[in-house]
Amino acid sequence: MNVAPIRKNLRRVRQAVPAIAALLFSLCTAIGSAGEVLAARLSLAPESPFVGQPFTIRLEIEVSPGVDLQDLQLSDIPLDQFATISSYQKEERRQVRHGDSTVDVIPFTATGRATQPARQEFRGTLHARMEEHFNMGIFSSTRSMTTSTRLAPLRLVIRPLPQGNIPSGFQGAIGSFTLTETVEPAQASPGDLINITYCVKGHGWLGDATVILPKPDPNFRIYPVQEIHRDANGNLTLRQVVIPLNTNACIIGASKLPYFDPDTVTYRETTSGPFQLRMGTPQAVNAIPQVKHFDAQPNAPTSAEAGDAAVAMTLLRARKLLPFAGTLLLAMVVVGVLYAWRPVLAIVAGAVLFTSGTYFCHQWSQLDQHGSREVRELVIARLCPSGTSRMLFQVAPGRQVTPQEYYEEWVRIDFDGRFGWIPKQALQP
Repeated sequence: MNVAPIRKNLRRVRQAVPAIAALLFSLCTAIGSAGEVLAARLSLAPESPFVGQPFTIRLEIEVSPGVDLQDLQLSDIPLDQFATISSYQKEERRQVRHGDSTVDVIPFTATGRATQPARQEFRGTLHARMEEHFNMGIFSSTRSMTTSTRLAPLRLVIRPLPQGNIPSGFQGAIGSFTLTETVEPAQASPGDLINITYCVKGHGWLGDATVILPKPDPNFRIYPVQEIHRDANGNLTLRQVVIPLNTNACIIGASKLPYFDPDTVTYRETTSGPFQLRMGTPQAVNAIPQVKHFDAQPNAPTSAEAGDAAVAMTLLRARKLLPFAGTLLLAMVVVGVLYAWRPVLAIVAGAVLFTSGTYFCHQWSQLDQHGSREVRELVIARLCPSGTSRMLFQVAPGRQVTPQEYYEEWVRIDFDGRFGWIPKQALQP
């Protein structure tokens, strides 16, 4: 038996033992010095919000380098009892130094709005699945384990709004806001349309709060306010149309928005106006003033919008031909049935049926399409019979228009040589 190869292999094994031992030692050392969650804390900005005030919640978790966290949960933190809280969003992690060591900070943020007063201290618990990756040359491994960490104590203070010096009309707006008012045109005559735009800009929480308008002036005809824009950042845009009835309609009163400023802990009001109108001489004096048309000239329709309008008109005219096609088909059926029995009678009956059917269909298609009709409310004429189509021009209440054709709940009108679609309900019966 040749033992030389066996001895050679044993010698190679003895030579590899130190390297294998060193590798096992490194692996055991790495596993033994596994990462961990070092600390976790919650903070609010501002630290003591008022009821109704938006705030930011920040969760910062300190971990060993290379550690990642998944499936985070917070317990024993009753924030949702005192505020509405959004979902936490993870931000970019960063490194900080504590003495001679370096740790990673994983931040999360959420937004909230206080709903009721609170004065409480609590200390919650963070639950997470911790993952750590090891790379040792050609070897790599991942260790995953669940962990629980007590958070640093958090003192929750939500202050109620002060009960003194609350301005009249306060609707719960909290933050810092500025109200501006635009009146167009600034020079008008009795019967002119005047557009008033109210803009609220700032930061905070408006909720359902709105601008408090001036008291109605009997010298104006006043239409309801339309809300154009409102967002969660404290911005609001309103628009109102008024019509001066006589030359005494010279002043548009002041508007205001009361709000609570948490920075100064005081109630404030942002105001705009009053505005002085420059009145001209009316063209005619009537018991009911003639309402003038006031609108901005629209831009020319784009090629795509013009194509959509052409398609809509083609479909509408094709739909109007359906009764005529039905009458022709009915006449042909009658002729076909009677022709083999009485050819002359079949031709006469078919001609009479087609002629009479065509006449009645024509009368039906022209029904209510001629003669002027009065517009009973301020309405916008559009390029197509759709509420999302391009706006062409405005028609003021009391103006006369001529209906051209109808489509579902829309009517195409002729207004002093301009054509557009308006809702049928805008016309007087």
